[in-house]
Amino acid sequence: MKLLPLAVTLLTAGLIFGVYLGNPPPEPAGDIAEYYGVTESLLRHGSLRLTDEDKNALSASLHPEYFTNPGYYLTGKDGYRYPMHFVGYSILLTPFRFLLEQFGIHPLLVFPLVNTLLLTLTVVYAMQRFFHASHKQFALFFLLFSSPLLSFLLWPGPDILFLCLFFIALCFYMERQWLTAGIFAALASWHSQPIMVMTAGILAVSAYELRASVKKNGGKYVLSVLTIIGLAAIPYLYNYLHFATWTPWTILQDFWTKTYGFGLHNISAQKLFEQLFDLNVGVFWYAPILTVAGLWQVYKNGTKHASALWLAVLMLLTLLAYQTNPAWHYGTSGYGPSRHAVILVPYLIVLVLYSHMRVAKEITIVALIALTQIVTLSTNSLLYPVFSNTLSHAPQATLVLDHYPALYNPTPEIFVDRTNHTDMDHPTSAIYKTNGVCKKAYILAADIDWVIENCGAFPINQQAAIQNTITDGFYVSY
Repeated sequence: MKLLPLAVTLLTAGLIFGVYLGNPPPEPAGDIAEYYGVTESLLRHGSLRLTDEDKNALSASLHPEYFTNPGYYLTGKDGYRYPMHFVGYSILLTPFRFLLEQFGIHPLLVFPLVNTLLLTLTVVYAMQRFFHASHKQFALFFLLFSSPLLSFLLWPGPDILFLCLFFIALCFYMERQWLTAGIFAALASWHSQPIMVMTAGILAVSAYELRASVKKNGGKYVLSVLTIIGLAAIPYLYNYLHFATWTPWTILQDFWTKTYGFGLHNISAQKLFEQLFDLNVGVFWYAPILTVAGLWQVYKNGTKHASALWLAVLMLLTLLAYQTNPAWHYGTSGYGPSRHAVILVPYLIVLVLYSHMRVAKEITIVALIALTQIVTLSTNSLLYPVFSNTLSHAPQATLVLDHYPALYNPTPEIFVDRTNHTDMDHPTSAIYKTNGVCKKAYILAADIDWVIENCGAFPINQQAAIQNTITDGFYVSY
């Protein structure tokens, strides 16, 4: 490992640690109730169940309503409440929280500090294991530490964990270490179940690529595959042990789950386009040059190497798997990209790192990628993203809606959530205004009169849209 890239990485990580230690902890957001709550339970009584004492202690730093929300801490078979989200990330956090408390540091800082440590260890490990040339190590550092992943450092959830594991899995795939890649993909799937698709696909390619050795030593291969399957199954075993179901997501009682359910019927080509290019949630707008460079490598390598083409297919299937969630559009730390699209970022970075470009060209492209991404991250406060911006239109979406509203017609829940600045549990209409002037509206049939009252009659060329509102909503641009 080269000393200078390592030193730059560790120095940057140290500065980030200092920033987080010198500022308040993150605001409660997302599923912090369970990810932080498990650390409370483990430190208090060494079990995963939520007790009244745990709840009282947690309510001092988290809002008490977290613990009356039916989406958290489901009642298990034994009558006790257990976290619905898998506990691997929380178990990892627990010893670090213990250390922070011993040093008098606010325990909620465990999230940004551990997330920063995970990203740093990923870069250092990748430098040592995969990328040995100095320019590759610097490229690795700049691509990861300027990427949209940076906005997830503060986020109180496991996104950085599974994205880093996924990145390592892809690196092993590119090194043709299929089974090791499968292990890391299985671990990544613990906190992001659609990565199971990638895990299964890696096992499939391993069976083909290792067919000669399998014939000679089939028992060892079968044992390795069963181990990977066993690793991937751990969250499902946890669910069955506590809730008597393989996945508690199917028994949630929120509107989206009851109305749409989980499954293939939620998948659409429009959502796939949005995961890449939507103005609010698409990866392109948060890493434009990285996206273009990565997609170029998909085309370039996919036409020459079967394994590269297969990886692109697996990535596509993984993106589609994220859409099976009826709430696939949810963001996390700030404007975007969506938590169900950000999985593309480590994939695109790996493609750039493993490209066979001349050194000067690669340095130029990496510099442009880093520069554009830092500029984008700066629109949402860099290391301190404003989480509530998840429910606001991103600057690029705002620009289009202000001046060319007819050009932006996303999946309705994206527009409605960010226009109304709230995550509703049922479909609603929404009116986007600029300086009090209506620019665009998504309208349900029952709200036509309300929209006309607020915005006036529909433009003449769009009045025909009313004829198709018996069951579906529609857009009107002013």
